[in-house]
Amino acid sequence: MSWYDDMFEQEIDSYYAERKEGLFGKKTKVKLIVYPKHLEATVFPVYDDTIQKESDMLSIDYSEVKDVYEGEIDGEMGIIIEYIISSSVIANNIKRVIVLGIPEQEKWVELIRATKGSLDEEKRENEIKGKLLSEKKEKDALSFYTSCYEFHISENTPYYELFREKNRLAVIYVGKDKSLNFLGIDGYSREESNEIISYEKIHYYEKAGNIHYVADIHGSHSSYGGSFTGATVSTSAVIWGALLFGKLGMVYGALRSYKPAEMKGASAHYEFQSETKEIDKRSVVLNFYSDIKKQYIDIELPADIYNFLQTYLPEKRYNIVLELEKKAAVQNNLKQIEGGEVLQAAADNTQKEIADSQMEEFKIKVEKLKMMLDTGLLTEEEFKMERAKLLEML
Repeated sequence: MSWYDDMFEQEIDSYYAERKEGLFGKKTKVKLIVYPKHLEATVFPVYDDTIQKESDMLSIDYSEVKDVYEGEIDGEMGIIIEYIISSSVIANNIKRVIVLGIPEQEKWVELIRATKGSLDEEKRENEIKGKLLSEKKEKDALSFYTSCYEFHISENTPYYELFREKNRLAVIYVGKDKSLNFLGIDGYSREESNEIISYEKIHYYEKAGNIHYVADIHGSHSSYGGSFTGATVSTSAVIWGALLFGKLGMVYGALRSYKPAEMKGASAHYEFQSETKEIDKRSVVLNFYSDIKKQYIDIELPADIYNFLQTYLPEKRYNIVLELEKKAAVQNNLKQIEGGEVLQAAADNTQKEIADSQMEEFKIKVEKLKMMLDTGLLTEEEFKMERAKLLEML
């Protein structure tokens, strides 16, 4: 109980007096104050059924009080308080003290017990209310999450999971019209975000970045402290999340890439180490036309989404799109150039030149093969095998 709480907590009842030990003994103050949430008293510690000579001031919450009763120790009647020492590391964490010099002890014991019981009952009621509220919150979150999920994703809907935890989800799924849907659901805040890139607006996707390794040689020294490694968040994940999901996407992007902070134990030694670190900078770049920006833009996605896209949108792979665009450009030029027959003849000549070149290359390989047979570099059997391979190329 803090001094701040003491200032504003009104006492229920109190007793103040002085107590003299023996005929010529010293005087000690007697104090017992009952508050709604804690009590204060002048107490004498009890060890091995013996009252210690020095008194102490006790301020304790009822949650730590194990029992209160009248009792006699060393021939002295008083109010005995047993309480739990929460910070104790020993097996027996129950401490016993006695309040001396209090008249009408039975009345005070009943008051303390009643106050503690009332507080315990209030605590139980609050715990029940809290549990009911928590259950309702979970139920509502699950209901919102389930309704959103089932609306967007059916049993046969292909999807790639970016992030998932209880009643929260971020996925990319392919719609029936082959559009890419970026779906975010937060059942607790009752937020849903569904951004769509239509099929015709998707230009291409391709792999980007790579893995490389670096040698890290360092020395270290630590003493009786510890080291704290801060949490990190991938900025690229946040960027695409914000671009597609807005404010909700920033949360999903950050959570998906969040690396929690770590506390490392201390040591007291010097050490030099050499280790190889893997730096993975792989990702997938998705290029699409943005109606908002009126231009093609790139977004960076996780590297392992490549196989998902290749399975459900294979025709949008970069090398395939590039080849199709080249063919389209050639056909467009054929339509624009006058004298298409001349151009076609030129194309035919080009094909003939390629065929002639391939035949010349074939002849050279045959001559080399015959020379290797004549010089003994190849056996008759090896020669026949290699010749068969050449014939398959025709």
